[in-house]
Amino acid sequence: MRFRDKNRSGSGAMSEKFLESARAYLSEAFPNPYRAGCPPDSELRSLAFNPRASNLTITEHIGTCSPCFKRYSEFLAELKAQRELEASPWSRVAAWLKARPVLVGTALVCAVLLVIGVGLLLRGTRQPNLPPIETHKEPPPPQSQTPTVAYVPFSLDLSTLSPVRGGENPKTGRRVSMPASTLDLTMTLPLASAEGSYDMKLNSGGRTFWSKSATAHLQKGKTLIRVEADFRQVPTGEYNLEVRSQAGIRLVQPVSVQPGQPSSGEQRP
Repeated sequence: MRFRDKNRSGSGAMSEKFLESARAYLSEAFPNPYRAGCPPDSELRSLAFNPRASNLTITEHIGTCSPCFKRYSEFLAELKAQRELEASPWSRVAAWLKARPVLVGTALVCAVLLVIGVGLLLRGTRQPNLPPIETHKEPPPPQSQTPTVAYVPFSLDLSTLSPVRGGENPKTGRRVSMPASTLDLTMTLPLASAEGSYDMKLNSGGRTFWSKSATAHLQKGKTLIRVEADFRQVPTGEYNLEVRSQAGIRLVQPVSVQPGQPSSGEQRP
């Protein structure tokens, strides 16, 4: 069996080689550049596609005319390609659809109606384009800002006052005018006054209208108290400014609080 199969395959190869040689020979052995006496292409095509209904005498001409043989070979190749195409699955589907035009038309109508129905359904479920809701935001409340207070320098010389103790009656000087304003108050104490903490009060008729504590420091041979005093809420009138140390030494300076802006400089009693 193997020997026979081998002979068959060899015979097939020889046959194919023989046919190729014959085609090459017939394509070149009988030139006819002007195709004198040749049948038209329609008859050559009919012979290739439908040989039973064709004039078989044309085959004799093909065997003696190389141009007609080449043309006939081209039609055979076209026929082969057409049959291979018809054998494909897509060609079968196309042929089936072509044979049933009514069914195909019905399917197309159903597909169109399905697409339209889906579109209407999506359109019905889509929310309308409503204009955006405008929200009016109230402006934030204005932040309370504490105005900057300017303290104007004001000097008060108490160096000529006589310090007294306890309930002794102090020796007071002349009355000094002070503005009802914010003052950067610097007071000069009598010579040799001790450094340390002092209490200050603005009294009138047994009532205190202003009070504060500060520390006295020795600067260039003078004992000074520097304090910020706000007299804007003190009514206009005459008062006693009392300065008392922790040791019980006190000074009393008569003052007159008057409206107006302070004038810089040292005020002496």
